[in-house]
This record gives sequence, C-alpha cells and structure tokens, in this order.
Amino acid sequence: MPINLNIIQSPRNQTENVIYKDLSLSMETGIVKGNDASSEKNFKDLNTSIDFEAIKNSLINLIKTFPGQKILTPEFGMNFGDILFLPVSKVRGLTIGETLNNSIAGFEPRINVDFIEVIADIEKQEYELNIQLTVPEFNNQPLSIGGRLNKSGFYSY
Repeated sequence: MPINLNIIQSPRNQTENVIYKDLSLSMETGIVKGNDASSEKNFKDLNTSIDFEAIKNSLINLIKTFPGQKILTPEFGMNFGDILFLPVSKVRGLTIGETLNNSIAGFEPRINVDFIEVIADIEKQEYELNIQLTVPEFNNQPLSIGGRLNKSGFYSY
C-alpha cells in the first residue's frame, strides 16, 4: 500500500519570472499555505522579497552581520573592528568604505559596485552610507542603499 504525502506539492502562487527570492527583513507573516485560503487552520508563512529587494536584503544582512555570527559561513559579514567605538573621522570613513567595497565584492557576486560614499557626521558620531550598485542580471539597472552606521549598528532607509 503506497503512502501519499502532500509535502512534495509545489508551492502555490509561485511567480515564474522570479530570479532571486529571500525572506523579508521585516519577518512579517502573511502568505497563506494550504488549500483553503479562508480556513483559520491554515499556517502563515513569512513574507518574501524577490529580485531587487532580495539583493538589497542580502546586502543589508552583509553589513549588519559580524564575521562568526553565521554558523555555517563564519567568514560572512563585515568587521569594522573598533572603528565604530572611536571618534568619527574622515580617515575612519575611508576605512569603512574600503571594508564595504571588499566585502561586497567578496560575498555578493550578483552586483557591481558603482560607488560608495561614506560621510562622517562628527556631531552625531555616526557615518552616513550611500551605496550605488548595478545588477547585471537585470540589464545593469541601478540599486541604491542608504543608511547610518554607528556603534549601535547599521540602520538602512
């Protein structure tokens, strides 16, 4: 007597043209899994981001992760060392820019870095980051990431 398992069924609402897919950084639920969308017994899966948003999420995760935090890939992430705990300066901003450029080139082969701007905000004791990228997979369409980096972490906008 054969055993029928429904776990091998393909997921519903799958988009054919999606190239990259990743969990949304907001970690919000909302995608219904199951056959009856109106049933309260259905489980809700985490929202996902696709294509450009997936690449953007990957870069933000790269910036927010310290080497050693990712168990199966301990070298993944960026190490700014003690730079973020020292007084903000333009020279330290250059070091942060070089670290960003080298880490992005090493861990994110899907993109090309056009330029990285690191602005030292001495009054607020933080660095403003503006990263301009292109994605060859999408006909070199531009992608921008901006945020603030301080001793508390990276906050994107």
